[in-house]
Amino acid sequence: MKKTFVENFLAGSYSFLLHILILALFIVGMDFNSSPRKLANSEDVEIVQAKMLDQDLVDQEVAKLEELEKKERDAEAERQRKIDEKLEEAQKALEQKEQEAQDMEQRAMLEKERRKQEAEKEQQRIKELEKQRELEEEKRQQAEKQRKLEEQRKQKAEQERIAAEEKRKAEEAAKAKAEAERREQEAAKAKAEAERKAEEARKRQAEEEAKRAEEAKRKAEEEARKAEEERKLAAEQAKREAEEAERKAAEAELQRQLQQEQDEREAIRIRGIVDNYSFQIQQRVKRFWTRPVNTQSGLQCTIRVTLLPGGDVRNVTIVKSSGNPVFDRSAENAVYKAAPLPQPSDPKAAEALRDFQFIFKPE
Repeated sequence: MKKTFVENFLAGSYSFLLHILILALFIVGMDFNSSPRKLANSEDVEIVQAKMLDQDLVDQEVAKLEELEKKERDAEAERQRKIDEKLEEAQKALEQKEQEAQDMEQRAMLEKERRKQEAEKEQQRIKELEKQRELEEEKRQQAEKQRKLEEQRKQKAEQERIAAEEKRKAEEAAKAKAEAERREQEAAKAKAEAERKAEEARKRQAEEEAKRAEEAKRKAEEEARKAEEERKLAAEQAKREAEEAERKAAEAELQRQLQQEQDEREAIRIRGIVDNYSFQIQQRVKRFWTRPVNTQSGLQCTIRVTLLPGGDVRNVTIVKSSGNPVFDRSAENAVYKAAPLPQPSDPKAAEALRDFQFIFKPE
C-alpha cells in the first residue's frame, strides 16, 4: 500500500507539472498576441509564422504530455489490476490454508480418538499382565518358602554333623593324651627300674662296682632320655598325623558342601526356568485347544510330553485320564497343534524339558 501511494503521488505530480507547462505556454502565446505591432509587414508575417510554429510545438508537446499521462494512467491501472490479482490470490491462499487447518484439526481429532482407544487397549493388556505377574509372584513366594524350609533342615543337619565331629575330635584328643600319659608312666617306670638295678649293683659291688654302677646309671639316663625323646617324637608325629587327617577331612567336607550348594543352586535355577517355560507351554496348548461337543466343564488330565530338539513334539501320553476319552484326545491334539513348543536357550533347562509332565486344565 505504501508503494502504491508513492507511485500515485508521483503520477499526480507529473500531471500537475504538465498542466503548469501548458498554462505557461498559453500565457507566453497571449503575450505575443497582445504586444504592439512595431515591425513591417514582412516582420508581421514572420511573427505570425513564429506564433503558428510555437503553437504547433505547444500542441505537439501537449499531445506528448497527454500521451505520457495516458500511458502512466494505463500503467497505474495495470499495476492496480495486478495488485487486485495478488490480493485475490492471497485471499484464495488464505482460504486454502484455513481449509487445510480444518482438515488437520479433523485428522488430529481422529488421531486423538485412535490413541485413546489404543491407550485403553494397552491399559487392559497391562492389567492382564499385572494379574499374571501376581500369580507368578505368589508361585515364587511359595517356592521361596519351600526353599527356606529346606535350608533350615540342611542347617539343622549341618549343626548336628558339626557337633558329632567336635565330639569325635574331643574323644580322639583324649585318647592321644591318655596314650602320652601312659608312655610317660612307662618311661618313669623304666627309669625307676634302672635306678633300682643300679642301686642294687652298687650295694653288691660296693666300691669296685662304683664305676660300673655309674656307667649303668648313665646308660639308664641315656635310655630314659632316648625314651623320652622317642615319646615326644611319637606324640608329635601322632599330633601331626591327627592334624593332617583333620585338615584333609575338613577340606573334603568343605568341598562336598560347596559342590552340594552349587548343585542345589543350579537345580533351583534350572527348575525356575523349567517352571517358567512349562507355564508358557501350558498357555500355548490352551490356545490351540478346541472344546469337544457335549463335553462338561472342569475336566483336567495329566499329560506327559516328549520333545525333539527345537521344540517339536515326539510323543504325547495321557498319564492320568480325565475320565472322558474325548476330552483326553482333544488335549493330545492341542499339544500336537501347539508344536513347536517354546524352548529355553539354556542347554540344561532344555534337556530337562525333553520329557516332562503337566496338568492340562483349560478352564
